[in-house]
Amino acid sequence: MRIPSEDLQKRIVDTIRYRFYDRLDLYDVYRWLDNFQDDEQEMAVSVLEKLEYYREEDLLGILLSNLNSILEDAWEKIQKPFRIWFMPLGKPGKSGHVIQYLVKNLYKNKTPKHTKGVMYHNHPKEIDIQSLTDEDVVVFLDDIIGSGDSFSTACKLTFERTKKNGEIERIDNEWTIGNIVKADVPYTLVLLSCILMDKGKTVLEHDFPYIRLYGDIRVHAFSKSKSPFGGYYKMKGIREFCYKYGQQICKGRELGYSNSQALIMFAHAVPNNTLPIIWVDEYDNNGTKKFWQPLIARNQMKKRSMAFIQRMDNNRWVFKLSQFFGVDLDNPDWKGIIQDKNVKLTYLLRCLEKKMPEVVIANDMGLTNDDMAFLFEEGEKVGLWDKDHKVTLEAQKALAEASKIFRIENKNKSLILVDDRNYMYIPETFRGKS
Repeated sequence: MRIPSEDLQKRIVDTIRYRFYDRLDLYDVYRWLDNFQDDEQEMAVSVLEKLEYYREEDLLGILLSNLNSILEDAWEKIQKPFRIWFMPLGKPGKSGHVIQYLVKNLYKNKTPKHTKGVMYHNHPKEIDIQSLTDEDVVVFLDDIIGSGDSFSTACKLTFERTKKNGEIERIDNEWTIGNIVKADVPYTLVLLSCILMDKGKTVLEHDFPYIRLYGDIRVHAFSKSKSPFGGYYKMKGIREFCYKYGQQICKGRELGYSNSQALIMFAHAVPNNTLPIIWVDEYDNNGTKKFWQPLIARNQMKKRSMAFIQRMDNNRWVFKLSQFFGVDLDNPDWKGIIQDKNVKLTYLLRCLEKKMPEVVIANDMGLTNDDMAFLFEEGEKVGLWDKDHKVTLEAQKALAEASKIFRIENKNKSLILVDDRNYMYIPETFRGKS
């Protein structure tokens, strides 16, 4: 790859500093640029400059503004105090739960204006629909509505699944919100998404005219009249550039899922609505696996693989923090230190010490708001952090000591891998099987 010109280098550095808040490395950008021809660097950097990166604090600001609008609009319609029900779109670990986590933090120490009750639910079945009246507002939460497909899919009552023999069977959608999302119901239905792509907004307004939509609206990247890339001819050239590589690495979704043409990135995730040249890391080329250098990878399987590696590494830290878990390692009768709760507490502690945003931690661990609240309560009990989730001095010392030991072990290449089976309690039967 040719080294970018001085002008391009300045534009890249400015983008990293002012649009990504220095959370992207210069090496990441150069590695990504290596995917393209040298004479295409200008177009690639033009795309980089238009990406929008949202931190936790950015999302909190968007949510607060839109929640205030929801409350005012609901008050104007209902004209009396109402109950508000929050429900994330998708299962735990999906972006809807990240947004609910943020909403819960916003209202942690105060009651929203005009309300007489605030409820948070993780599963649609937790809401008793029959009990809802004209004094209820049900708010579904997500980080981005790109094409509108995610909401439409969440409303389906059943799914089709192809069996091994080729037969198609219908199975119930356990996570359906279709029993709640209906026309002519007494309660108010709201969808709050931090970002609403114009295409998805249009689709949902047509298919679900009885739902009120809230969020910051973004125009798709290659809009003929409102493209962030400027005039038609410049926009057309960049579109052809993105489409050419999109066709190579993500056929059928060349410009993002359902042609969403988004330029959105979050600290906790990269939506598949965003241009694939940003997040794809590998693709199929006539049966051969090829690799692409992403700016920030989105691949879920890679995340799961990394999570497993982190967990195995995390187990070493659990042992070094045994004092907090009530385990005396010198006692020959002890067992069970590698328990799910201890592993999660240790991983959470390490993330807090690194000052990772809690919303990112929750998403990485695939935990609901209730799960996180339970862990924070347990960690406070044993002295890992205080009520404000600040790591205690004692825990900081334990982490520093463990880190020092691990560095010495790695330097001497004498790391002893611990077999968890020596310490875990394994029942003789599990789900009826021995």
